[in-house]
Amino acid sequence: MQPPLVNDDVWTRRGISLLWDADQLSRLCSADRVISLRQFLQMHAGGWSQVQAHLVDEIALVVAGLDACLDALPPDEMAEWLQETLYAAVISFQREVAGGGNEAALIFWVVDHARLKRNVSEDAWSWQGTAEHRALQIPLSHCLFNGAQHDLKEILDSKGHCLGLFHPRIS
Repeated sequence: MQPPLVNDDVWTRRGISLLWDADQLSRLCSADRVISLRQFLQMHAGGWSQVQAHLVDEIALVVAGLDACLDALPPDEMAEWLQETLYAAVISFQREVAGGGNEAALIFWVVDHARLKRNVSEDAWSWQGTAEHRALQIPLSHCLFNGAQHDLKEILDSKGHCLGLFHPRIS
């Protein structure tokens, strides 16, 4: 079954996205507007008091480093960290900054999208481990979207190329 598709730019204004197209990222914002995952988690810890200064066009927060963070974590801690730490920050952003998910977008820049694999039988997008942990498959969509991965859509450009994944709102 083909996943639902997004053919417009709604993902730049609301919801949560994983973006891997470098050209699309450069059209969205300049490199100095992208914050690190560490900064994102610090803003969460600080109650989002600094977030307005980092929003692109006052409506999107672009975060880099998720893939590097996953690679740095011990394999047995990845899913737990995603579910307990990152998910809590994403939900908080959606509630406190994005007005429930409709007033701002949270976009995670992922450099190596080839490591994301769609597993149709599990209705999941999995993150494949590196080198010695190549067999490791973390159900990224289950962990990050807390079981609401069935609403995940592929972001397509005008030529039908997949640029990333978009979720309108998680709970």
